[in-house]
Amino acid sequence: MATIIKQPSITIKCSNPTKNVEPIVCMAVESNTKQWPTNMIWFYSNTANLSKDNFMPSNHLQTTLSDTLNYFPMLAGRIIEDEKGNVTVHLTNEGVLYTEAECPNQTMDYFIPRTLSDEEFDYEHINTSNLVLKVNNDWTGPCVSILVTRLKCNSVILSISGFHCFFDPHAMSHFINTWASAKPPEPMPMFDKTFVLYPTEEQRQRISSLTRPKDCVFNRDINQSSDSRFAEAQQQQQRVICKVYFFSTDELKNLKKEASKSLPESIDYISTYDALYAHMILVIAQATQTSLTDNIKILQSFNGRSRFVSSCSPAVLNYFGSFPFWLYGKIPSDREPTLSSLAQMIHEMYSKQTEHSLRDYNAYLMSGDGDIKKNRVDADLFNRDFHCASWRKVNLLGAKFGNSGYPIYNGPTDVLYPRYFEIMDAHVNDESINIILGLREQDYERMIQQNLIHKYR
Repeated sequence: MATIIKQPSITIKCSNPTKNVEPIVCMAVESNTKQWPTNMIWFYSNTANLSKDNFMPSNHLQTTLSDTLNYFPMLAGRIIEDEKGNVTVHLTNEGVLYTEAECPNQTMDYFIPRTLSDEEFDYEHINTSNLVLKVNNDWTGPCVSILVTRLKCNSVILSISGFHCFFDPHAMSHFINTWASAKPPEPMPMFDKTFVLYPTEEQRQRISSLTRPKDCVFNRDINQSSDSRFAEAQQQQQRVICKVYFFSTDELKNLKKEASKSLPESIDYISTYDALYAHMILVIAQATQTSLTDNIKILQSFNGRSRFVSSCSPAVLNYFGSFPFWLYGKIPSDREPTLSSLAQMIHEMYSKQTEHSLRDYNAYLMSGDGDIKKNRVDADLFNRDFHCASWRKVNLLGAKFGNSGYPIYNGPTDVLYPRYFEIMDAHVNDESINIILGLREQDYERMIQQNLIHKYR
């Protein structure tokens, strides 16, 4: 076990606080993320064997963090929630929580074995070693908590916990890369989300009469006791084994080649994401003995930024907030799916989205009486349906703090959900990636016995 000794926390505020700024009102789709904060972790290896005072020194981290918050004032503010679940961020500059800790009895290899460059490793040490200080689920207190843990070898583990209404992967990457650079962001992050709302009063009046969009994961009419993605009661029925799996560039090429067979004229390419998600569906289905001809749903997060650029402005790419639009489709039940057919379905689900469809999606979440707490995920993600979060190519591995070098690993700190996986950021040098996958113990053993995870090696 790793012994973590925490020092007293301090509050870090903006070094040049903004005066007389109006509160920021989050979108309905952002407010729906209350149940699951974003808890991320970065591992920095002290390969040069520098001293504690010279490798990511505390005073440098704290000073640059204070300066960085000038450009992200919502993170140093405080949240209030109305009776309908809608969120407002007040730019009070009360600060973020910053804590340092020491782990005097373990080196980096305890957390991430590195005897081989492509070694897959157990996630247990990351999940059980108390390397994160989480923000409060009830949205009280600081909106962001940061923990810096220094290891026996003077390597550093940096964790950030924040409300998901601020942080999706793009926003988290934008923040940590700005902090690491110790420079103002170029271009500046923007908070105006009018591009995702109906632009005219006439259109806004239609909100109350909207029906559920075809691809909308959330359902305002679902039974309140129905299963949701984070239903605590289901996930501990059996021990969940969670591991990090490495996919090389050659494996990814093989997957794409196989998934690109027999493409219709309407699809001109299959992406790595399409192919890898399809592959993981087949892996999990076979490991869990799930029939894919039983009206199974495929869910995927859709980040709307790129879809807005053509109709709005390139500045939309720098919108700082969360876009947890979840699309879903049902696997056709009349035939057994293949890697290619699943990849095509996944590709078409997001490629047909437009700025108009996403505006309808967000408007639906605010429809009726406006109570966004009625929005429920319409899927059973622990027992039959599939959901993928992909964080590829968002530059989460690009944050270099002075002499720290680039992080050797980045990922979430608390993935212990069965049948759930995340595609992590691509490695800069060769585009290989890690996947974090959790399975119940008997499903995991079946997957290993049948060598399912690397079928296309």
